[in-house]
Amino acid sequence: MTPGVRKFVLTIHLTCSVVWMGAVVAYLALGIAAVTSPDAQTVRAAWTAMDVTGWWAIVPLAIAALLTGLVMSLATHWGLFRHYWVLISLALTILCTVVLVLHMPTVSAMAKLAQTVDGADLRALGGDLFHPAVGFLVLLAIAVLNVYKPTGVTPYGWRKQREQRNGLQRNTRRATPSVSPTPVTGVDVRQPSRFNAAAAGVGYFTLHFAEMFVAMMLGMMVFVPIRLALTAQGYTGLLDGNSIDFQAWMAAFMVVPMVAWMRVRCCSWRNGAEMSAAMLLPIAGIFMLRGMGLSGTPPWLSDSEHTAMLVGMLVFMLYRREHYTSGYPFLRWPAAASVRESSGAQLAEARPPSAPARTG
Repeated sequence: MTPGVRKFVLTIHLTCSVVWMGAVVAYLALGIAAVTSPDAQTVRAAWTAMDVTGWWAIVPLAIAALLTGLVMSLATHWGLFRHYWVLISLALTILCTVVLVLHMPTVSAMAKLAQTVDGADLRALGGDLFHPAVGFLVLLAIAVLNVYKPTGVTPYGWRKQREQRNGLQRNTRRATPSVSPTPVTGVDVRQPSRFNAAAAGVGYFTLHFAEMFVAMMLGMMVFVPIRLALTAQGYTGLLDGNSIDFQAWMAAFMVVPMVAWMRVRCCSWRNGAEMSAAMLLPIAGIFMLRGMGLSGTPPWLSDSEHTAMLVGMLVFMLYRREHYTSGYPFLRWPAAASVRESSGAQLAEARPPSAPARTG
């Protein structure tokens, strides 16, 4: 790809990505208006505007951002599977696009229903707040990943780097056979600046949040067909999205894969239990408020369980930021590290002591 074409594609990609985020913010504002406005005409207009904005703005921008991002990855040195931040950005973008396309028919149906109902039925429609709020957070995470580009190379990327390095060394030997390599005598002792260290911490934090969010979404994707199968067999407890049965099943299918991924990322069982508690306690608080008859005090409390889980996870990560702002590795269990340390200590004890120096 020539520099001119690359800059042109990059301009389209950045424009689509930024406008996509702006359209999601506008969609979220319409959803808030549908929830809070007492005027029936405003609620109907808000649902109609959400339908139009979703199909004619957000969906085309999402597809354009995804396609131009694929072109930029495949046509540049970053590649598509060489760096974790590229791979996670791609997975999150595909997830957002798929969820958006699958969710928009529901928005269209709600917009049509809003034109036919009135009074309490219209008020019961509420607004579409969860999807745009979570979608905006995911898009923000993708933007942070693309700006800070946290370090981390996939096994495929390491293999490609070794192949390129070996090929470069072979070409160098053939070009200069009589020149022997000279050892490197100097060492770069420059320390990273405070800004770079902070940027790396923010990038790692966003990366870990995005990884656990993807694990939770995969769990929800598994839960959907199971829910349909159970309801088809007559289990009516999963029909109501606000029921305790539904929330318990959903929480289990979101927490279990997230904790499993934390274990893959070398987190201890204690960290997984603390993260699970931070996500489940807000839901328990919401059900307590409903039991006290306060579900209608804020108008959005009746449909905020997913958001509460994400907020709890974010608050816990901020509390444990010293762990989530560093690049902890894959599949290196703490137990294995302690075994290596103990074995190293045993080898050091078994090593014979050196003979004392002669003084006379």
